[in-house]
Amino acid sequence: MAIKGKGRTRTRQPARAPRREPVPVPVPLARRRGVQLLAAFVAGLLVFWGGVWLTNGLRAERAADTDRSQELRRRQAGTAWDQEVRTEVGNIGDVTQGRPPVILPEIRSTLRDLRRETPEGAVDTLEDAADRAGAATDAIGEFDLTGTIRDHGFDQAGVLRFLSARDELVDAIDLYREAALLGVVAAELEGGDRADLLERAESVLAKADTAISRYYLDQTEALAAAGIAQQPSLPGS
Repeated sequence: MAIKGKGRTRTRQPARAPRREPVPVPVPLARRRGVQLLAAFVAGLLVFWGGVWLTNGLRAERAADTDRSQELRRRQAGTAWDQEVRTEVGNIGDVTQGRPPVILPEIRSTLRDLRRETPEGAVDTLEDAADRAGAATDAIGEFDLTGTIRDHGFDQAGVLRFLSARDELVDAIDLYREAALLGVVAAELEGGDRADLLERAESVLAKADTAISRYYLDQTEALAAAGIAQQPSLPGS
């Protein structure tokens, strides 16, 4: 009896492929938590520095506006004082930009003439010079320089320059007036007495010249503090 199926090859089943696990879909870069935190941090920095830049810009602009306003006010104050000086000193002498003013030059020439003789009208000339000098110092003293420069952005040094210039100018004019009055008295004298008094008058004139030079230096620096430059005069002008 034959054995059924003997010698027949059994068909093998093919090997199954390995079972694949589900692959998670990558999270988009923009949705990743770390990226979002970093982006938020960078955005915060940009907003912060943008605010700082805007604030600094506005502060700098306000400071520039304040500086321009104070510069204009300083210039206006300096111009007002300079105009007062030019008006009053111009009434008694010569004001030329770039050099000290020449005040009451007739005093000097009259005193020089009195050393030789008594020119006609010499006393009247000296008395008139003394009167005009007094009027000039009164007008300059009445000018409210302190009020003009107060709260106009000048530092302490600038304020002191203005006040010093005024005081030196008034002192100089007073000295010229004193020299004129000494000349009036000298005109009534003779000989050695006249010579001694004229010498004293000329000494006072020298002090006046020194005071006017100091005034000019202080005035130049005061006007420079106000942003007003004094142009030097040309030789021979």
